[in-house]
Amino acid sequence: MKRFLFLGLIVALLSSIVGATYLYFFYGLELDESSKVLPIWKVVAIYTSISLLITLMSYVVFSKWGKWGVIILNTVFSSIAIASIAYPITYVNQEIDTTFIAIAAIPVHFMMPLIWLSLQPIVLIQKP
Repeated sequence: MKRFLFLGLIVALLSSIVGATYLYFFYGLELDESSKVLPIWKVVAIYTSISLLITLMSYVVFSKWGKWGVIILNTVFSSIAIASIAYPITYVNQEIDTTFIAIAAIPVHFMMPLIWLSLQPIVLIQKP
């Protein structure tokens, strides 16, 4: 369990740093008011909570079904990340200008799954 928790914390930290840096520089361009809709603190909170939740799920799945269960879990996780792109693409806010929210949000959707999938083999080499 310690290895999985360590993975979750590392993924949350790296995802938060990369996502926050990306949004900080994107919002620095001041193209619109996307920072009011998708503030950096929300991205960090979401990355942390999803990372720890997927870590717990991964530990349980790996304990019961081994690597094949984790492959299925990763497929579902990746599919949800891809499907969730529809939300920022279709997001409309009548009160503030959110023209570029999709440009800001779409890369943010892929940062955590990419970091998760790239670091996970380190943990899955041994049995829990």
